[in-house]
Amino acid sequence: MGTNKDDTKFGTHVVHSGTQHIGDAVNTPIFQSSTYKLTEERYAGWAAGAQHTLLYARMSTVNSDAVAQKLTALEGGEDAETFSSGMAAISTTMLALLEQGDHVVASADVYGGTYGLLATELPRFGVHTTMADMQDPSSYEAAIQENTKMLYIETLTNPVLKVCDIEAMVAVAKRHDLLIVIDNTFASPWGCQPLTMGVDLVIHSTTKYLGGHSDLIGGAVVGSKDLIAEIFKRKIHFGGSPDAHSSYLLERGMRTLDVRMPRICENAAEIARRLEAHPMVVRVYHTQLESHPDYEVAQRTMPKGSGMVAFVVKGGDDAALKFMRNLNIIYEATSLGGVESLIECPFNSSHMFVPEDVRVAAGVVPGFVRLSIGIEDKDDLWADIAQALAAV
Repeated sequence: MGTNKDDTKFGTHVVHSGTQHIGDAVNTPIFQSSTYKLTEERYAGWAAGAQHTLLYARMSTVNSDAVAQKLTALEGGEDAETFSSGMAAISTTMLALLEQGDHVVASADVYGGTYGLLATELPRFGVHTTMADMQDPSSYEAAIQENTKMLYIETLTNPVLKVCDIEAMVAVAKRHDLLIVIDNTFASPWGCQPLTMGVDLVIHSTTKYLGGHSDLIGGAVVGSKDLIAEIFKRKIHFGGSPDAHSSYLLERGMRTLDVRMPRICENAAEIARRLEAHPMVVRVYHTQLESHPDYEVAQRTMPKGSGMVAFVVKGGDDAALKFMRNLNIIYEATSLGGVESLIECPFNSSHMFVPEDVRVAAGVVPGFVRLSIGIEDKDDLWADIAQALAAV
């Protein structure tokens, strides 16, 4: 597996790293095969652990390995594994590295699916979590117990867009000899490379910015060879492997990451500034706004900005829903990170199964809207937003 430790720049890695020029093809061909011939070399690979050995598509494919190599280069890791969804990546990582009696420190405002895994599923297997404040590394340190094994953080939280001080969290983890795992989905490796700051593992829902076109579901984990090898073993047991075609789409999407993200982040910053001045908007969250409570941290950890904007509409959830349903260009749908702008109210989508008191405590108050900005013309986006707010 390649790394991003040479002089090759990010924009070149997104295009070329990992590409399998089989038969002199410019792109990695789709290998729509469930199994491969058992040769002596493959038997040897199987005996050695089979990771990245072409044996059976639940283990590895040409297309999934191309993605793993590219993502390893982009994040600056040693190795990577790919999955059929972001939640498959998160759950497999947790179940690979935690066992009965272990303890995790996380935050209540992590992604809703992650919250459910930590709060509901893992306790069934004797793994418990204490929720702390991701904006406050000292709260994480205070929550550490004798049996704590892992600190779990997100670069940018969903949907309130709190920015984690990654380096401070890494310092806490190192002081207590703990694993530190981060979900870097909202930043993408273009916006932040947590492994270079000392994080042990980086997780992505590749469905989002890495895929970039709202046409696939996937996940990935990047880190050291040893940790990835442990995760691979459980990937085989739990079965969350991606298929060849979705891996092909993901590799294709990743090749334009370096040109999509600057346009997306430029659009998002401008829309956030205009929203902040609108009388129908109570509060705006975007990492490039000086009003953001974590503005200084954001300038250190993800200075290029973000494509995500969150804001609160006057009038509560009914007003927010009316606003969204008067939009013509921006599409009301869950997910994020595509070339098109998408919008949702977390209370009835990504966080609908998170208890209301937990949502509100995390900042998801009535009228809260999450907006994923795409590559459209920013003036067209603003005109759509302005007319929809006027309708409220």
